[in-house]
Amino acid sequence: MDALHDLLLQWGALFRPYIRDIALAMVATSLVVFGDDINRFIRRQVAGMHFVWRTLIFVLVCAFGYGAFTLFVTPIVARQLAGLSNLWLPWVTLGIFTLLGILAQRRRQA
Repeated sequence: MDALHDLLLQWGALFRPYIRDIALAMVATSLVVFGDDINRFIRRQVAGMHFVWRTLIFVLVCAFGYGAFTLFVTPIVARQLAGLSNLWLPWVTLGIFTLLGILAQRRRQA
C-alpha cells in the first residue's frame, strides 16, 4: 500500500511544475466552452444600439475582456491548484478537464 501511495505522490509531483500552465489551460478551455453563451448574452444587451457601438463593444469584450479575464483568473486557479497535495492534484486536474470535456460535448450536441 505504501508503494501505491508513493507512486501517486510522485505522479502528483510531476504536475506541480506545470500548475500555472494547467490553470491557464483550464481558464482558456472554460472560455471556449462558455464563450458562445457570453457572446449571446452581450449580443442581447446591445441589440438596440447603433452598429458602430455594437461593434466597438464586441471588439472590447472579445479582444480585451477575454484577455483580461484570462490574466486575472489564471493566478487564482493556479493558487487553488497549488494548495492541493500531490496526492490530489492529478485527480482534481483530470476531473476538471473531464468535466469541461463533457460540458463541451453536451453543448456541441445541443
